[in-house]
Amino acid sequence: MNNKTIVLATDTDGNETTIGQVEEWLKDKQANKKNLSSFIYDRLYGRYIKPFDFDNKIHPDRYKNGFTIMANCCLLIETYASFRENSFTDTNGKSERCFGWFFLGEHRFVKFSKNGLPITDYINKKGKLNNTGVPRDFYVNVRCGILHNAETRNGWKILRCGDFYDEKSKTINAVKFMNRLKNTLADYRKALDDSDVNTEIWYSFVDRVKDVISKA
Repeated sequence: MNNKTIVLATDTDGNETTIGQVEEWLKDKQANKKNLSSFIYDRLYGRYIKPFDFDNKIHPDRYKNGFTIMANCCLLIETYASFRENSFTDTNGKSERCFGWFFLGEHRFVKFSKNGLPITDYINKKGKLNNTGVPRDFYVNVRCGILHNAETRNGWKILRCGDFYDEKSKTINAVKFMNRLKNTLADYRKALDDSDVNTEIWYSFVDRVKDVISKA
């Protein structure tokens, strides 16, 4: 039996959410919609974005690093996909698909969807993906380059200044990228709040939460 005191999320005030609390909320999802939506926001924001999202005169110059920010952002995209899309509850062998799905489906990141596959291919296509365009380029040269070798490849650059994304120079402003992801999480929380619990967004969310609890 899982330890019901295991902490699954901590909010910005330091309040913790445990397995036991989430299990109780899931018994009546309709009555606990806001508790559950806040829980997933706190979990994803706190673990991936919060370390970079505070004002401090020393931190930006000495410690804030664009590569570290982008590493967290790439991990967050895959994690977000696993809660948002039922096909990605288990992302094993599906990481590249998660990025294609995310870039085509999230309006703040549509610039990274150029010349990609149809979104249904990222979700449903069997066998080899044969990915194309910027989704493939980003996945191989940014996501895999940073996470596996602490580098970007084939002309991609990560900065903490300038435009969000310059297609010509293949330059990404990691801070603006992160802030857009933060807004995506806020949108997800609101979408859960505004949706009936008997809809696809909730089915995917609940399946993934139960998966998290079962493996804790």
